[in-house]
Parts: sequence; structure tokens; C-alpha cells
Amino acid sequence: MMEVPASSITAASSSSAPPLRPATIGGLQGAVWLIYGVAYYLTLRPHQPFADLLWKQTLIATGGGLLLSTALGTLYWTAGLRRRTLLWQGLAIVAGGVATGLLWYQAKTWGVDWVNPFIAPVVGVTALRPGEGSILSGVAAFPIVMLAWSGLYLGLAQWYAQQRQERRLLRADAAAQRARLRMLRYQLNPHFFFNALNTIGALADENPQRVKTAVRELSGFLRYTLLDEEALNVPLRDEVEAAEHYLAVEKIRFEDDLHVAVDLDAEAGRRVVPSFLVLPLVENAVKHGPYTSPTPLRVRVAGTVTEDVLAVEVANTGHWREAASDADGTGTGLDNVRRRLATQHPDRHRLAVTEDNGWVRVRIEIDTAALDHDA
Repeated sequence: MMEVPASSITAASSSSAPPLRPATIGGLQGAVWLIYGVAYYLTLRPHQPFADLLWKQTLIATGGGLLLSTALGTLYWTAGLRRRTLLWQGLAIVAGGVATGLLWYQAKTWGVDWVNPFIAPVVGVTALRPGEGSILSGVAAFPIVMLAWSGLYLGLAQWYAQQRQERRLLRADAAAQRARLRMLRYQLNPHFFFNALNTIGALADENPQRVKTAVRELSGFLRYTLLDEEALNVPLRDEVEAAEHYLAVEKIRFEDDLHVAVDLDAEAGRRVVPSFLVLPLVENAVKHGPYTSPTPLRVRVAGTVTEDVLAVEVANTGHWREAASDADGTGTGLDNVRRRLATQHPDRHRLAVTEDNGWVRVRIEIDTAALDHDA
């Protein structure tokens, strides 16, 4: 097997929900002002005996707040307030909220004056206008509501910008993973394909009946490795099946010098894992095992699942090959496996290489809570 530190590998990864879309922000804006309108109506009702005026005053106050808050939000966004320091954000919110709140109060007053026919007879110093007197009708309430709205708006804007940035990072990470997968494919296929063709060419003269078998197994392997290059995750059974095709072709090539055993639990096979998790390990076993293993070389592939852990193990007879170098492409393959595990399952996996009793084992364990079932 190839040289790799026998330790757990972890790395940071980020995942998040889709960013808040502008349409969703618009929906939240409407919901906030709908709640305000209901509250305004309920607090105004004890002070306004006329139902028609009550509805008109509520619509004027709520509609004015909606229009002015939209304009204020546009100003915040255009000025790039979310990118300013906290001091500037605080000053802008205070200034914008108070100014817009007072303007809103004045617009509401004009509107009420326009629709309320009872205002003129009750203009005494101590008289209250019909409909005035509620907690949300006082002059102080309007700047306070607009200040609260500004804080909510800025919080959502910050969160939205953060979500967009995280999505960009996730897309970049996915592109990097696909690039590493393509490198794995290019690394794995040429060596194997060249040897397989030589084997098929030899069988054409020695044992033509086995050519069909060799071509069928080679086709099954290439179907997995060449199709759907964008797939970052696959059910473990698909990965093991491709490994079986690979080993079947190598078995034809090595004949009795290679013994293969595959044991995959049905439940383990349904678990979705990073693609090219098993194949590089199997290739390494076949490629490097013969240098230190007695004949025949034995290769075992196993996948089991418990309540807590999915375990995948690839083992071969022989000893640790210290001289294995990255020049033959082996180190790159397993390094990519480690990186994808660390990226997709940070702190939720363990990778270890051990040697005991004449076997070299690569064992990967992934917490089942981090995995999905195949649909």
C-alpha cells in the first residue's frame, strides 16, 4: 500500500442554507408592516369610534411606513452601509431612523387631516382628535418603529451578504473537489486501461472465450469512472461495484497470483460517500502489494455499518512499502481522498493505515450522522 500518515485527518468546512433572496426580503418587509398594521389598528380602535376612519387611518399609517422604509432601505443599500464600521452604521441608523420617523409622522398627520371630517370642530388645546391617543399614534412612536426597522433591515442585509459569500466559497470548493476528482480519474484510468488492453490482446490468442468477460468487466469499470464526472458523492455500493470490476480485470491478468474477497453490508452499500473513496485504495493494493506480499497477493474490500459508524477497509497481504513515492501517482490519489473526507466530513471521520500479521490495512470510518441514505 502507499505511504500515508496513520492518523485522523480533519479540516474546516462551511455549509449553510441558501441565501436570502430579494423576493424573500420583500416578503419579510410586507410581513413586518402587516404586523404593524394589525397592531396599529388594535391600539387605535378604543380611540376611534368610526370604523371607516379607523381603516383609513391604519392604511395611511401603514402604507406611509412601508413606502418610507423601502426608500430608507434603498438608501442604506446604495450607500453600502453594511460594509461600514459599526460606528458609522449606528450613526446612520439613528439619523435615518429619527429623520424618517418624523417625516412619517408628519405624512400620517396630513393624511388623517385629509380623510377625517371631525378634525375641524375639535381643535381646542386640550382636545384629542378622534382616533388619536393610542400608543402607536404618538409622535415618539414613529421614530422608534423606524429605528427598530432599520436595525432589523441591517441585520438581514448583513446575513444576506454573509450567505452569498459562503455560497461563493462552497461553489469554489466544489469546483476544486471536481478538479481533484478529474485528476484521480486521469491518474487511475491510463495505467489500468493500458494493462487491461494488453491482457485482452493476450487473451485473444490464448483464451478467446475470456475476452468477452474481460471486455464486460472493463466496460463496467469505465462506465463508472468516465460517466457523470460531476458526481461528488455516490452510494458506497456503486463505488465497491466499480472496484469489483477493476479487480475482476486484474484477476484475469494475474490469474492465480491474485485472490480477491469483497464483503459489503446492504445497509453500508446504501450510504452515500465521497466518490473515488475505495478505488484509489484498491489500485494501490494491487499496484504495490506484489512487491512485499507472498504469492498469491490477497486483497480484501469490506464495508460495514453500525449505529454510529460506517467503516470501509481495503487490505492486502504484504508489508508497508516505505519506498513508495508520489512519482507513480499513488500519493496524489490518497491525498485527494483525505482532502475530500476532511472537506465533506470535518471532525466526523477517521482515516488510519496499519500493518499487522502480514497485512496492510487502510481503514476509513465516517460517522453515520454525517451520511445520507441512497434514495
